[in-house]
Amino acid sequence: MKKDSFLIHCFFISLFFCGKILAQNEYNAKDYQFISYDKIPTWKVIVADWDQSEPSVHLFDTERYKGHGNYVCYGMKTGLRFPQFKELVRHPSHRVYLPVFLYDLRKMPMVIEGETYTWAVRLEHYDYTDDPYSMEQTFVRLMKTMEKYIRKQAGNIGRGIALLASSSAALPNKTIRKGLEQQGYQTMALYELIAALEKSPQEAITPTKNKEQSFAAKLLNTGIAVGYLKWIKTGEENKVTSNFKNILLYESLPYRVPIANGIITIEPQTPLSHINLLAKNRGTINAYLQAKLPQDFLQKYGNKLVKIIAKKENGKDALEIELISEREAQEHWKNQRKLRVKIPKPDLSVASFSHFELGARTVQTVNCIGAKAANYAWLQHELPEYTRPGFAIPFYFYFKTVKSCGADQLIESLLKDQFKLSSKALNKRLESIRNRILTASLDERIYRELELIGEKYYKGKRVRLRSSTNCEDLADFNGAGLYVSKGFQQGCERKVVQEKILKVYASLWLSRAFEERAFFGIDHRQAAMAILINEAFPQEYANGVALTIPNPTGTPSIHINTQYGEVSVTNPKDASRPEIIYFRQLDSKWYVTESKSSLQNIFVDNPLLTPLVRQLQKACAEIDASLRKKLINPENYGVDVEFKIMKKGAVFKLYIKQARLLNTVLPE
Repeated sequence: MKKDSFLIHCFFISLFFCGKILAQNEYNAKDYQFISYDKIPTWKVIVADWDQSEPSVHLFDTERYKGHGNYVCYGMKTGLRFPQFKELVRHPSHRVYLPVFLYDLRKMPMVIEGETYTWAVRLEHYDYTDDPYSMEQTFVRLMKTMEKYIRKQAGNIGRGIALLASSSAALPNKTIRKGLEQQGYQTMALYELIAALEKSPQEAITPTKNKEQSFAAKLLNTGIAVGYLKWIKTGEENKVTSNFKNILLYESLPYRVPIANGIITIEPQTPLSHINLLAKNRGTINAYLQAKLPQDFLQKYGNKLVKIIAKKENGKDALEIELISEREAQEHWKNQRKLRVKIPKPDLSVASFSHFELGARTVQTVNCIGAKAANYAWLQHELPEYTRPGFAIPFYFYFKTVKSCGADQLIESLLKDQFKLSSKALNKRLESIRNRILTASLDERIYRELELIGEKYYKGKRVRLRSSTNCEDLADFNGAGLYVSKGFQQGCERKVVQEKILKVYASLWLSRAFEERAFFGIDHRQAAMAILINEAFPQEYANGVALTIPNPTGTPSIHINTQYGEVSVTNPKDASRPEIIYFRQLDSKWYVTESKSSLQNIFVDNPLLTPLVRQLQKACAEIDASLRKKLINPENYGVDVEFKIMKKGAVFKLYIKQARLLNTVLPE
């Protein structure tokens, strides 16, 4: 008996040490790796115990755990909900975890100035509250932690690269590059790493026989741009003002682009980004370069008048640039089309909330509740299986609020003076209007109605207040990203609700919104803000955009861009690439895979979601037919459908967030 007990004891000891050895050799064994950007072996990593002297490194199985927070909750058995996990990541004062991507470069080592680099680390963007110095010190400590872990696992196999976000909207970004490099760390942006790993790198611009030079670029909107070429460095995106005589060349991908004659970015964009939708709507060129600029490019073209032609030639995308004279530029600007959009007149006779399911459909219109809310009301009636209950605060309450605080007088004064004002003075007046709206009091009926709706439909849930105007989501004016939406927790204090609603109302007078409306000749006096009320989508499994594109030889095709979790498809941070698939016809039996997600597959190679992609295909076909049938020239329009995929246990569910017409065709 003692012998058996001894053997059992030894068996469990061996299991313990075996488990420990396996856990410690994940790096060498390449357990849990997946492929990013079609070529880079990658791990998702949690660095835990950040508040201790020795942080621990955890490589985890992405097929089993949805994301970093999911692994901490279930894999590490902490039970932390995502909001709790996020709070223990964002703030340096009580940070416990860091969500990390670790890239394995052993099969494609990089040699830089005689040093060999075999791994790279990227810190996932989590709205960090660090100041630059704190973030710099955090990343230095992270590099030391990962270096120690890798040396313990695999020995001294090479050095690591610190990957920084190129967008100033994300942290850690290139503003801390100098500090890291002074401490001996090689830094790159993710897109720079991907470009460096390409097998056949090329110069972005090569001379041709003519006076033009041609770019190697991906065109998202073709055409001709004429203007002063302005180089926008990382971190300076928010300093750029609207000027139709400028062509903007961005080092980093901006969240939004002011009025310009053309847009070019160094970083890749997606066809469905807000930037590209605005470019399409404005009729301006938009492209991103596919390799680096030569050293003399800015010296030759920067701040000079240039003509850039974005065209497809022999099936390939190309940009051509040449210097031109002031006379040529003036002639081009004079002949460029003048835009003028007439928006639906707001109907102020409707003074009660719109209940989409039970209320009269006759008041669920763009004139009463704005395009976004009107479109959602239609979705709820026609495709109820893919929607959640929706409601709307009509235009009436916006105008009542603006008048009650005197902002209407400031608006009228601005509109009388707008053509006399400098850009700086205009922005200051717009800010005054917004600030005045934020001081307003809301009609008591808004609180009462929201409280009744919340108690009945959104008990204990987060509620979204989504901007819904008569000057966005229209067939001839997209207005993507012009206004803001806010959210609140059901049951919160009235002052919180008031603050959120007033911020949505005030966003009608953001500089970017005013400039865009002015560019399209929209009458600002007719601009109105309603609010669409929806339940929020916390911790979605995936989000995406589906687009129908007119096809002269058959029914429209359906292009679907999807991204894992909450990573944006329309405005991705860093170089996160979505999954892209398309159906050649509305009723095609199979879809074609154009690219896989850099994070995780959604529909591709995932039979569990085949029913959902079929549901999405069918829904897109119905939406396309219904929204285009009343148009005079429907062949020039497609529809843009935003969707979410939620997962509860083992069950997946498709929801449609919004749908709208698009008056231009995006590139295939």
